[in-house]
Amino acid sequence: MLIHDLVVHPRRVPLRVPYTSVVRGTVHEARVTLVELVHGDGRSAWGEAVSMPAVTGETPESAAALLSGPLREAVVGRRVEDLGENCTRVDRCIAGNGGAKAAVEIALHDAFAQELGTPLFRSLGGSDRKLETSITVGLGTPEEMARRADELAGDGFTALKLKVGHAVELDVRRVEAVRQAVGPGVRLRLDANQGWTAKLAVRAVRLLEDRGADIELIEQPVAARDLGALRFVRERVLTPVVADESVLTARDALEVVRHEAADVLSVKLQESGGIRNVLRIISIAEAAGLGCMVGCSLETEISVTAAASVVAARPAVTHVDLDAPLWLGASPVRGGVRYEGPVLNLPAGPGLGVNGLLPPPEG
Repeated sequence: MLIHDLVVHPRRVPLRVPYTSVVRGTVHEARVTLVELVHGDGRSAWGEAVSMPAVTGETPESAAALLSGPLREAVVGRRVEDLGENCTRVDRCIAGNGGAKAAVEIALHDAFAQELGTPLFRSLGGSDRKLETSITVGLGTPEEMARRADELAGDGFTALKLKVGHAVELDVRRVEAVRQAVGPGVRLRLDANQGWTAKLAVRAVRLLEDRGADIELIEQPVAARDLGALRFVRERVLTPVVADESVLTARDALEVVRHEAADVLSVKLQESGGIRNVLRIISIAEAAGLGCMVGCSLETEISVTAAASVVAARPAVTHVDLDAPLWLGASPVRGGVRYEGPVLNLPAGPGLGVNGLLPPPEG
């Protein structure tokens, strides 16, 4: 079955509540570039690019240009069945630009699983197991973050990821306020988004450890490229250290392992260029005896269903951070993964189980 066309659908999706972090500032909408891969008897497969200029250098405009140009040329006219070769062509036709490449690669996997008549997670070797995700609490005052955390705990979430990375004393007050609000039964993960120096990171984590805040892990406390600083923190705190922005490629993962810089590797389809590269990084973490987290950015059900399918296929994944669709005011997608509180239910239909897009809101 041949791929007949690749169509780009840029969308702006308002968020339910503003999202604030050190790396993004405050954002009120998700800007996503949805990809429709037309194949077979007019059926469509779906992919998605999410641009993260501060991490990958991509913008929605650059992703759309690449998707309409070299990435389209790499796959149109190709056979859906030639998944491995098609993904290699996508990966090699441009350097970097993980989000744009992930969009096409996800759509290729969707089309392939549709041809098999099986859900994507099954085509990857996965089982029909329920996944439980953490959910993010954005930066705010200690009181605001505690109030939001209490609401989410009341909705059944048992793992919260708190954005930190500002002044140490304020960050400590934020975490302590959240811990007091949710009690001891909720796991707290911290994400500093590269916001601290190595010494400040050690100070912040040690203060929280000494005060009994019971932190499950600390994600990317220092600059992504400074693996020496990441190792410095890891060697001086008891809390497991996660490498996130430090791990965009399989080669990055090998360097983190070589430097003994982290206890957990965090990986995102949108940063790493799609499913195959994420699977490579998970294998590296598994071989090195490290934990692995699969996360997301501000994405729709398309990309998150693909990421959840990877998790379902790889028991080596120890942490799931796939809450992005819960931030969207109104999803533009029909179908895909569905949530019951913190539990992700993977679709039973072929591929991603996505049945098309909803029309954008008027105005």
